[in-house]
Amino acid sequence: MTHDPSREYRTVGIQYSDTPAERRPDQTFNRPTLDQGVLMAKQQRAIRTRRLILDSAATMIERNGYTATSIDGISTTAGTTKGAVYFHFPSKGDIAAALFDEAHDSLRAIATRARGPEASPLQSLIDTTHLLVRQFNGDPVTRACIQLCLERHSPAPQARAYRLTWASTVRLLLESAAARREFREGVSAHAVAALVISMGAGAELLAGREGRMLRPHMTTAMWRVILPGLVTPKHAATLHPEGSPGIQLADPSPQAR
Repeated sequence: MTHDPSREYRTVGIQYSDTPAERRPDQTFNRPTLDQGVLMAKQQRAIRTRRLILDSAATMIERNGYTATSIDGISTTAGTTKGAVYFHFPSKGDIAAALFDEAHDSLRAIATRARGPEASPLQSLIDTTHLLVRQFNGDPVTRACIQLCLERHSPAPQARAYRLTWASTVRLLLESAAARREFREGVSAHAVAALVISMGAGAELLAGREGRMLRPHMTTAMWRVILPGLVTPKHAATLHPEGSPGIQLADPSPQAR
């Protein structure tokens, strides 16, 4: 077989000739790339690990408090390593901030869900309070955030954003109710908003010490006491202090089951 110097070969993205000294201008090198399936699997695993860490942290903070919760304990409960925890969260404070971010997202979703285009704004507020109670009973992240507030370890920006969203939701619904003349003569939407927001803060305090206070029947009883002072008997007859029929209000807490 005779040697043909002009014959060229192409392999793994490298084009070259049989002449050793010759360097072709079109010589290229392909960088190896991760298989997309492998990359997606790693991303999904990272998402699951982050979820395990947050759930474990929420459970421990609710049960033991923030101060007594350690990164060691979180990693053990999550079934992962301390390195994995620090990969996702540089500090315990970052875990607390992430928990508040999730609670804030849940609050926004609840406010949106309860506010229908044709619904009475006052009924929407009633439904929002019921859904928040349901969230507390079924979600350890929400309960952990309340514990963080009680211990004064809540991350300031996230906690402030959560409270502002709650306050603005209450004010918006009550101002809409006033615009639709849902209140009795002389009832101030501003005063009612201050009352409801304060009651929410009180409910948080009670929840940290006596979780049984946050139950649907207690929320219903609260609205039955308040509504007669806010609206006329005719309008009160159209409202549901126990929550709208279309809202799922079952108490998902283990105690209720």
